[in-house]
Amino acid sequence: MVLRFLSVVFLLVCFDRSFAQSDAQPFVIDAGDTISISVYNEPDLNVRVKVEKLGQVKMPLIGNIYVRGKTTQQLAEEIEQAYFDGYLVNPSVAIYVENYRPIYIRGAVVNSGAYDFEFDLTVDQAIASAGGLKDRASKKNWYIIRGVDKQRLPAEKSTLVFPGDIIEIKESLF
Repeated sequence: MVLRFLSVVFLLVCFDRSFAQSDAQPFVIDAGDTISISVYNEPDLNVRVKVEKLGQVKMPLIGNIYVRGKTTQQLAEEIEQAYFDGYLVNPSVAIYVENYRPIYIRGAVVNSGAYDFEFDLTVDQAIASAGGLKDRASKKNWYIIRGVDKQRLPAEKSTLVFPGDIIEIKESLF
């Protein structure tokens, strides 16, 4: 009986760890994202905002916080520290990204434009959501333009798409 109980507890712990790892988000907050900032037991300090190009969010009591280029964990720790320095005894902050900025698809696709970001989206799936490739589309000259510095990276069908990415499909000569 004890062995069965321990095995169930072990399975639950393993499941909980694998679930937490699959939810890990390597993405950073940037302009166009809508975020929710919640301070535990302090509803007057909660904020929901769409991040603008300047990348600042105005927080009650502590003023403007720069959010662009930070993960949700980094931002939560920074806000907790700011509230801890003279405002709250033991602040606990949770950051949730409600909507990520869109992805963009341009070039030799049927319907180029902006599309909602989805987790685990590949270039091939993004092309499909844009109506597929045009007849003259290249099968190899695919690029992703990513990041603040607009780095141009070669892409394949299985390349993962990140929020704000621009997928560019070139036309082939033949």
